[in-house]
Parts: sequence; C-alpha cells; structure tokens
Amino acid sequence: MRLGYLTHVTGDDPSRAYRETIRLAERAEELGYDSFWVAQHHDGHLGGRLPSPLVLLAAVAERTRLIRLGTAVVALPLEDPRRLAEDAGVLDALSGGRLELGIGAGADPDAARRFGRHHDDRHRDTVAALDVLLEMLPPALAAQRVWWATATPSSVDAAAARGVGVLSGRPPSSDGDVVSELARYWTYARGVPRVALSRPLPAGHSTGRIIDELLADPALPWAGEIVVQAQPSTVRADVHDEVMERTARFVRPFLGVAGPAHGPAVVEEVDTDDDLTPAMRPRPVVRPHR
Repeated sequence: MRLGYLTHVTGDDPSRAYRETIRLAERAEELGYDSFWVAQHHDGHLGGRLPSPLVLLAAVAERTRLIRLGTAVVALPLEDPRRLAEDAGVLDALSGGRLELGIGAGADPDAARRFGRHHDDRHRDTVAALDVLLEMLPPALAAQRVWWATATPSSVDAAAARGVGVLSGRPPSSDGDVVSELARYWTYARGVPRVALSRPLPAGHSTGRIIDELLADPALPWAGEIVVQAQPSTVRADVHDEVMERTARFVRPFLGVAGPAHGPAVVEEVDTDDDLTPAMRPRPVVRPHR
C-alpha cells in the first residue's frame, strides 16, 4: 500500500500558497510519502488558487528527488488535450518520470461556461479528449501513470477499457455501488489495474479514529494507494504539517495489514537511494477482521 498527500492549494495570497505547497511537498518526501498531489481550481473555486498544476509541479520537481507528483485533477474538458500532453511530457522528463497525471470531467459549471464549454457534456467530452491525450503522451506515462477521477459506472468502464487508473474519492458509505464498480474495474481493466482512494482526514479526529475508519473502508482491498488530505481543504499550512506527519508516523503502518482470508501480508520495502524508481504495480490490501 502506498501513501499520498493532496492539497487544494488555498489561501488569500496565491504566491504564498504556491511557496507553502512547494515546502509541503519537500516535507512529504522527507516523511516518506510516495506521492504528492495538487488540485486544480479555476477562478478560486472552493478556495483553490491553482489553475495550472503542471507549472507548480515543475517547481516542486526541482526541489524533490523521489516523490511522485500528481494532479488531482486536471479538468480535461477545459483543456486542449494536445497541449496538455506536451506540457505533461515536459514535466515528466524534467522530473525523471515522476508525473502521475490525474484527469477528470470537472465539477465547476461556471468554469465550463467561462471556457465556452457545456457542463452537461463533460463526460462525453472527457472520453473524447482522453483518447487524444493517451495517443499524444509519452508511452510510459500513457500506459502506467494516467488516472481518471470518476464515480460513474460508464466512466469506470471506459477507464478499464483504456488501461487508465481510477482515482476514487466517493465515500463508500454514500451508496453500495463503489465496491462493485471497483471489483468490475479490476476484472476488466486492460493491463495492470490501478486504484487510488482519495480520503479526507478531518483535522480534529483522533489518530485511533482515523485508523479505524480507514481499515473499515470496504474499498480498501481494491486499492494500491491512499491519497489523504486534511479537512477542511482550506486549513492553514501548519495544520497540513500536523496531519501529514501524524499520518506518516502513526497511520501508515496499519495500511498494509492482511487478513487470514487473503493469505499472508505482502510487505513493501521502503524506497532507498539505491532504488530510485518506485514500483508501479499496485496490489490490493485487506483490512483485518475486527
């Protein structure tokens, strides 16, 4: 099980928010996080200050060495997929192959209107743009490190057919279909199935409660990575620091525990300076019987 951290890059001063995000990425690498993700928001939607995530991640790439750098996510219908592929290719080369390119349909109807797009067509437009994007991206990036943040069955099926990873942020308690969709994705995915769960960690929750809730998550057995984020998303930088450190030190050891129904636990070795390429193949984990 791999562990990532996500920030929505919020704050009243964008320049300060960007500098703090770079520092958070450096700290995440020091704490042993496998990935660091930034969210895209246009025009300050939901308090986010980052419309151009690849630009900021290029700065992060120059200050880090090993941690993978993710977008969670780029609103693909608002992008020219050819230009996005070119920019992503530059960042991937600059970072030494560390880009994790997360895309999605976008959730801001006002942004769609300002970009001259129809929000109701976003799912259809995402599929069309994704096919162009995958064709234009560097082959290793297209085959192993593109993620689709989606919660609809048709999009999960489309991701499986294209060999794209699924980034799932839908709470498993919201309905009973999340687990069945992930199971279907694992069954039909072309190539190696890849699932990452995006999970909020409320800043006021105790460590024990966070561990219990993560281990009780029925989607956990289908994931190879958990991407956590402090909640609310507009918390100060010092809260990010506290949540990030507490999760790395006290929560992460519980994430790879296997139950008897699934055989012995599989333990991943910690990356060292002698192994600069993190393993790309995810493996499902299971929670212990409680």
